[in-house]
Amino acid sequence: MPTMSQPNRKQLRDEARRARVEREDAQRAAATRRSRLLRLGAVAGAAAAIVAVLIAVSLSHSGSTASSSTAASSTGSVSGASATTALFAGIPQKGTTLGTASAPVRVTEFADLQCPFCRESALTQLPSIVKQYVRPGKVSLQFQSLAFIGPDSVGAARVAQAAGSQDKLWNFVDLMYRNQGKENSGYATDAYLRRLAAAVPGLALDPAFAARDGAAVTKQLESAQAQATKLGVSSTPTFLVQRGSSAKLVDAAGLEAAIKAAVGS
Repeated sequence: MPTMSQPNRKQLRDEARRARVEREDAQRAAATRRSRLLRLGAVAGAAAAIVAVLIAVSLSHSGSTASSSTAASSTGSVSGASATTALFAGIPQKGTTLGTASAPVRVTEFADLQCPFCRESALTQLPSIVKQYVRPGKVSLQFQSLAFIGPDSVGAARVAQAAGSQDKLWNFVDLMYRNQGKENSGYATDAYLRRLAAAVPGLALDPAFAARDGAAVTKQLESAQAQATKLGVSSTPTFLVQRGSSAKLVDAAGLEAAIKAAVGS
């Protein structure tokens, strides 16, 4: 029987150890994110109050940068603007929904705009889903903002919802993911958010930034949290895949298979 040399054994042990450490780090990060969301779910009766507190913090933060936001909005670069525009070009949007209203399958995404796992799903899975299912009218997508990671999440979610009032939410969300910063680093300033919004074709900035502070946006965020709590959403991103009376809650790993099964092809 052939034997393995000592150096090879050591190399394999080192590689296995590194892989185990990386896997454990990823599991800890996912567990932390799940626990934060579960804590919100555990106090569902106070969800509106939680959102209101985060909104207040976010507005206080954005107010401190308001004086420089106008000048900053015309400077700096936005990554992936042309790719985002091309991805959604010609596809109808209505509020938080992307795709035709008559699509037989509806996929609702629950996500936090600061969540790196949500970003990964958006950049690696969304383009093919849009091309294969949304653009041909087989699937429609709905985005539900869960702003639970911190104030930057809330500020971004409010602008995304305001963009939705102009049927531009999906463009803004995609740009947010392409230009996502480090969690809770304070990067989602007015200047940053205005740069992203300015890169969305046809989005009127002043009406959007006026609407973000309104009662309608607050109600939408509270409704998204309430729906997530009712469904038992425990991590982001989570997707609800529906066709008729059939509904399945899946994570990113199970999304494409669930869509394929629901579409029937």
